[in-house]
Amino acid sequence: MRASTVYIDEVFLVNGAVDLLLLKTAVDLTGSGTRPWRLWAGAGFGGAAACAVYLPGLGWLGRLPGAGLSFLGLCLICFGWRGRTWKRWLWFFCVCCGFAGLVLAVCGLLRIPAFSRSGRVFYRLSGRLLVLLAGAVWGLCRLLLDRFARHRGRELVRLELKLGERSFRCAALRDTGNTLADPTTGEPVLVVRWQAAARLLPELGLTKAQFEDPAGLLLRLGTARPGLRARLIPFRAVGVEGLLAALVLDRVIEDGKPVPTRLAAFSPTELSDGGGYEAIVQG
Repeated sequence: MRASTVYIDEVFLVNGAVDLLLLKTAVDLTGSGTRPWRLWAGAGFGGAAACAVYLPGLGWLGRLPGAGLSFLGLCLICFGWRGRTWKRWLWFFCVCCGFAGLVLAVCGLLRIPAFSRSGRVFYRLSGRLLVLLAGAVWGLCRLLLDRFARHRGRELVRLELKLGERSFRCAALRDTGNTLADPTTGEPVLVVRWQAAARLLPELGLTKAQFEDPAGLLLRLGTARPGLRARLIPFRAVGVEGLLAALVLDRVIEDGKPVPTRLAAFSPTELSDGGGYEAIVQG
């Protein structure tokens, strides 16, 4: 059997890039707020696990049990294990299966030569093509999500926010492209116009200018109402990034049913050009 040379740096870069693209695809599909460092750490772990297969005594990592352990480790790093993260794990597994099917299909179409070793079949597929295919999966996902979001863009729900004895009712847009999340806990965040906070806390006399200075607003809230659970949420939109003041509400009711999301960020700018809705929730 002819010997082959394996370049560990290439193995690490190719597998890390593929894992990063597939993880990003799963994150986009679930609309989760996974922090960027988790994506990069997960991709780095995947690349390192691929390299470990070629080290003495670690060849078993390339078999099914070892591959399963690598998958679990990657998901733990990227998605964590608390709450409803099992859905992200499942989506990532489905994305990986779809990617594997695409690779096999391309190998058949391009008639890429294969060889057998230790009862397993390998294809002489270049690293560049693998990364390109992973990028195609992510790009197709983004394209479909954008189209799907446009079709669902007019789907409105009834939203009720409760804080103490006060409540705020409004129409909300369900948006699959809304991935805003608390960077500390990963908890999804709904976005509401600033007037909602003014109605929930009328005794503070809140104004739009105060929401344009979220750090200063948090200091005032901490002084006036020490019991409030307030925090800053970083956000990024097209050409814009900054911070939003947010509150942990007592209850959030969507279409008459309580939902687990209770963290609301307040926007000093209008969310709807036509005034058709006053909040945005994750789809």
